[in-house]
Amino acid sequence: MPRSLLALLLAGTLVAASLQAEPQICVYTNAKGGVEQTNDLNQIPARFKSTAKCFTPKQISGKMEKPAEIALKGNVREEHMGSSLGPINLRWPRKVEVLFGRTPQRAVAEAATAVSRALKHGGFSVELQRLSLPWEIVFMDEELPEKQIPAYLVSNCHPAWMTPPANIYVVGQRVVAGCGDKTRPSTSVADGQLAQVLIHEMGHAVEYQLLQGKATQERMLAEGFACWFEQYASDFAAVLSKGQVERQYMTWAKEALRQAPFGGAFSPTAHEYAKASLLFHALVNRGGISRLSDVYGRMAEERLDFYAAVKRTLGWDLAKLYAEAARF
Repeated sequence: MPRSLLALLLAGTLVAASLQAEPQICVYTNAKGGVEQTNDLNQIPARFKSTAKCFTPKQISGKMEKPAEIALKGNVREEHMGSSLGPINLRWPRKVEVLFGRTPQRAVAEAATAVSRALKHGGFSVELQRLSLPWEIVFMDEELPEKQIPAYLVSNCHPAWMTPPANIYVVGQRVVAGCGDKTRPSTSVADGQLAQVLIHEMGHAVEYQLLQGKATQERMLAEGFACWFEQYASDFAAVLSKGQVERQYMTWAKEALRQAPFGGAFSPTAHEYAKASLLFHALVNRGGISRLSDVYGRMAEERLDFYAAVKRTLGWDLAKLYAEAARF
């Protein structure tokens, strides 16, 4: 499993620390090179403790500067561009251009076009089909400005993250080769990975609009939606083959279901996020995107959580939802 793809599935939302006497979040790299997370240093296998990093809630929720305020080193380019999703202000250091077959400007335009086409193709509301937001996007190199970004994000190998309503931060080297891996794939592979990262983060912004300015409180659902949207919208991206992203996610989801059915403890891994995306596949499979939009409409207007909104809209209880998701 490519490290950059695992990392992108960890992006998009900040994890709240559990309520303990000394709450913390700890991250470490397992034997397979994957990123694991726990709420207690004692839960980490002994052989990985020496390289693990733990953070307090204050460090996790530290100040996040706006993309336009992030300090970039070296020769910096700025572009103000129009797109089918609204105006985009884009900044990047010239040194990251060598990582991709396309400049960040062209890659961002490609992702925005794919997302716009995806929104217009399905049964999303007219308002969402006409989505226009003031996007602020910054590409950074691997030497992140630690005073402007929470320590948790600096050390947790996120290739990108999004803050509402439409701020996106991307770490170029992490998109291409994960953390600490200096081996770079071909530019065509990097282009595809970059498109997925951007579409995934834009998916978080789409969900924020579906919820009418509210944020999903459960990380599994937030990432499940973004992963589903990534699979759906990637079919409209010129740099990705149709069905390519969904096939990879389905491979991970099948493996996750073999290891544990729905309803168990959730862990931030590619396999678990892929499994979470099945919940949204199930809704779309049964009633199309318009049914998914109905669920989110109830969540926003009636102040229901996701599961209550599914029950009200489709009549599915939790067992039925899990069964439909697994069947998909």
